[in-house]
Amino acid sequence: MLPPGLFRWLAAMPGAHVGPVRVGPSECGMGGGLYLTERVSDGDLLFAVPHSAVMSVEAAFADPRLGTGLAALSESDGDRAALAGFVASKLLASDARSPYLATLPARSAVDPQHMLWWGRDEVSLLEGTGAHRECLRLREEVDEVAVTLSGDTLQSDVGRCGQQAVDEAVRAAYVSILSRAFTIDEGGAGVGAGAAPP
Repeated sequence: MLPPGLFRWLAAMPGAHVGPVRVGPSECGMGGGLYLTERVSDGDLLFAVPHSAVMSVEAAFADPRLGTGLAALSESDGDRAALAGFVASKLLASDARSPYLATLPARSAVDPQHMLWWGRDEVSLLEGTGAHRECLRLREEVDEVAVTLSGDTLQSDVGRCGQQAVDEAVRAAYVSILSRAFTIDEGGAGVGAGAAPP
């Protein structure tokens, strides 16, 4: 379920628009969804997210504390790793984007919804398939990026929150990026990949 604070946060941002929609429990599974509160016409604007709200690679590189380290990580491990470091850092601290961050997937002991949160037994069920190879490759990538970030860009977060919390934040960041990332095309400029509020 989307927290009600998300709309208040978004509506306060210049360039944002929250139209005739409400947040409610999903009628198509778990989580929440947006539902119309009034009749709309074709072409009506329902929801607009300003670029300043987007957690993008560009925003990561511009971050005064993390930017240099994340740019270096992007060079060695790619933009996805850099964006994961940025999202993980925000998950570990109170941030202006906290209302959005609260909407991101969280680990559930009862129903680990993403293979990055599965245990070895669940992963082994995929043995012999292409999905198993991809799962192992991605899990290895996450582990390696967590080690790199912990020794450099997120080192102060390790000191403040502990290694386990940083590892979990990096894993949660990857889950969010893999399930919510897209290419943002602002006026045809193609500004790059990012994770924006749903």
